[in-house]
Amino acid sequence: MEDVVYLDNAASTPLRPETVSALSASAAFYANPSSIHALGQDVRKRIETARASVAALLGADASEVVFTSGATEANNLALRGVIEPLMDAGKKSHVVTTALEHASVLKTFEALAARGLETTIVPPGADGVVRAEDVLAAVRPETALVSVIAVSNELGSRQPIEAIGAALSSHPARPLFHVDAVQAVVSTDFAMSATHVDLLTVSAHKIGGPKGIGALVVRKGLQLKPLLTGGGHERGTRSGTENVSGILGFGAATEALRKARPEEIERYQALRARFLNALPSGALLLVPKDAPHAPHILTIECPGKENDWIVLLLSRAGVMAAAGSACKSGSREASAVIKALGLSEARAKSVVRFSFGWSTNEKDVDRAIDALHDALAR
Repeated sequence: MEDVVYLDNAASTPLRPETVSALSASAAFYANPSSIHALGQDVRKRIETARASVAALLGADASEVVFTSGATEANNLALRGVIEPLMDAGKKSHVVTTALEHASVLKTFEALAARGLETTIVPPGADGVVRAEDVLAAVRPETALVSVIAVSNELGSRQPIEAIGAALSSHPARPLFHVDAVQAVVSTDFAMSATHVDLLTVSAHKIGGPKGIGALVVRKGLQLKPLLTGGGHERGTRSGTENVSGILGFGAATEALRKARPEEIERYQALRARFLNALPSGALLLVPKDAPHAPHILTIECPGKENDWIVLLLSRAGVMAAAGSACKSGSREASAVIKALGLSEARAKSVVRFSFGWSTNEKDVDRAIDALHDALAR
């Protein structure tokens, strides 16, 4: 579509030029990377180069990066890979997570509850941030895993991952620590090397890469039960012939982001300030300005208005925004993440999310503000 302002980058992003080039070139790399002949080994080297790029962005070692089909699979691999072996051995298991998590985390824990898993869900404060002390207070002697999203995909609030990780590393129970960093890598200085994280989830299509490819970073020495059995690819953690095109596109996107991230973070901060300075009456910032946040996600409340209608009116004006997580699209119920802040059903249904991406500019924000003003007036 032409002449569109796309402000739903937290759901998915346009491909970066570097990604497009990598995807186009990947058509020539058709050999199986597990083959020992020259063509196969050439593809293998390109995959390992991409793996190194992903690791460099995250402050991890390349040997710790396991490619998956996306963040949902990576989250499932992290959670099930830790919990299911304990259940298979008949051990009682407990996990701690938050009310802010992506559905692929919460739904996985719900599924494992049928086998006896106990889950403690820590609520956030009214500012959309969980308190490290609340997470730690929920840890029991039998707690095997703590899973906390680094940046809420619906609120943009940034969680105290560093503080939680540091405290868990010296906790007597020493549970493993999983972090969904899908949104954090976009517009914050988050790095695995600066934390005590054991398992880290990322996704390509949130940073200008292709859909259908993501990664789970697995701390050295940690063994997971694989979700898939087969040829033992990805060092035995994720069987299946590698998605070569997706991996090369992912590598190109991460390399581009790694170089541009300081400038992009600064631009997101300026775009956010520009948006807030011109926010129409009848629209309120949901997460307080002084709360820790990722600058590329801006969530507002429009009291007395229904978010589905606002999003449709914005769309008619050529501005693409969101009424919540794309994974909840089509649901008539208000977002559980939004309601976790203490909002009523009606207030939660008035929340609209705008999210910036690598291609967003000032004109996009100005058009969005004008469109929002008109939508609220109607």
